[in-house]
Amino acid sequence: MQLLLNGLWQLSPLTDLSIPQDDLTFPGPLSAVLPNTLSEPEIAQQEWHLMHDIEVTEEMLNHNVIELVVGGVDYHAEVRLNGVAMFDCDGRSMNYRKDVRSQLTLGRNRIEMLFLEEDDDEWFDDQEIIPRLTPGDERMGVWRMPYLQFSQYVRLETLRIEQIWHPVGGCEVKVDLMFAILAIGLVSAKVKFNGMTLTLPLDLRQDHATALFQIDAPVTQGDGANYSLAIEIDGYQVEAWVPLSPEAPIQTVALSQL
Repeated sequence: MQLLLNGLWQLSPLTDLSIPQDDLTFPGPLSAVLPNTLSEPEIAQQEWHLMHDIEVTEEMLNHNVIELVVGGVDYHAEVRLNGVAMFDCDGRSMNYRKDVRSQLTLGRNRIEMLFLEEDDDEWFDDQEIIPRLTPGDERMGVWRMPYLQFSQYVRLETLRIEQIWHPVGGCEVKVDLMFAILAIGLVSAKVKFNGMTLTLPLDLRQDHATALFQIDAPVTQGDGANYSLAIEIDGYQVEAWVPLSPEAPIQTVALSQL
């Protein structure tokens, strides 16, 4: 189950306090509700505060895992829940997620995003510097709808996609779902590839499940070489495109990359 955080978010300035507060919705740029006198570079040079309240029910809190997922943020932003910092968006992932079940309370909860100047010193201690992704939009904003992800039995973590090509023609696409087990129960996954859907009852004595698809006449050039992959498992809904090629390596894709 997912709860889209698609209501109004209050936008407040942190640098120039003369700029009036206003409400906006996502996805979109901050400039949608800011004065026309502010250029996009001027907006990006300032610091901003976004705030959104949600009502959490007892039914929601009965889930074992509740992840806060924020994506489409190309500028540095700190995400808080009920005043506690959860994670930073730094332009190095497609989306950012964290289990916030322990931070949620029954009733009203507040989610905040603070667009702040990034402290480069925090990266000096990293053994490997992760490069920034190319911004999807040069304007400061939030370009994917934030949401809460609820799961009861498993937490989907990684996809492993392998293409097995046959000398006589055709190929097979093997999709491994890697997950963490939260509780024992009856749960299944649906994996759809190129219009074909497989339903996989999950054996929760293992931490993965496998779907295998046969492609008799694979397309390897042009737009038709991108095949759609869709996965549903215990409330998770994941979509991706898989380009087919005999030279394709085995892909290991974390949810933060989708």
